[in-house]
Amino acid sequence: MRRTVQISAPAALQPLALLDDLKADLSISDNMQDTELTRLLLEASAKALKFIGRPLMQAQWQDTFMVRPGAAQDVLCLGRYPLVSIQSFCVGELSLTPDQIKDLPLDPYAAMVYPPDARMSGWMPGIYAVQYTAGYVAPGTENAGTNVVPQDLQEAIRLTAAAIWYAKGRDPNLKSESEQGVGSTSWNASSAGSGGMPQPAVDILTSYQTGGVG
Repeated sequence: MRRTVQISAPAALQPLALLDDLKADLSISDNMQDTELTRLLLEASAKALKFIGRPLMQAQWQDTFMVRPGAAQDVLCLGRYPLVSIQSFCVGELSLTPDQIKDLPLDPYAAMVYPPDARMSGWMPGIYAVQYTAGYVAPGTENAGTNVVPQDLQEAIRLTAAAIWYAKGRDPNLKSESEQGVGSTSWNASSAGSGGMPQPAVDILTSYQTGGVG
């Protein structure tokens, strides 16, 4: 049994894709629309996070595990991922030292913590309390390291922001239009139940939902 609690303040919403990348997608070279485009990135980021349905951005958490007698666990699966670092690890009243925490076998991507001794049959019965940092940071964040929002997720944000941009002043039911002698234009239709996001963005975001691989 696991209980997960956030112990840091909720992070303010930030654009999860870069303004310059969105402008390149839209072939916009001036700065006149920067405020509006930033607003669209925030709107698209909010839609994406709501669709994913789990906390994604970096924060501090505490997980409490109860391993019952006769039910040793091969691994402790933390409630939030990807794992950035573990600040404390307690087994009952015993706290692991920083060096012991550093030596714990981990799968950071899946936030899995394995017993320190491979000869152990698993984590023994008891109560475990783990405080840790997990999640992504927005692109452009200083000293972000390797924990930046993945490129495919950024792409989904930009696809959504671009769809909102192109939809301005257009009948939302209009999927394409043509003009004789000029050509035709079509738009990505929004996916049902996605809050207005285009299907290619939904296809990317689905893998980041609970139980996905993101």
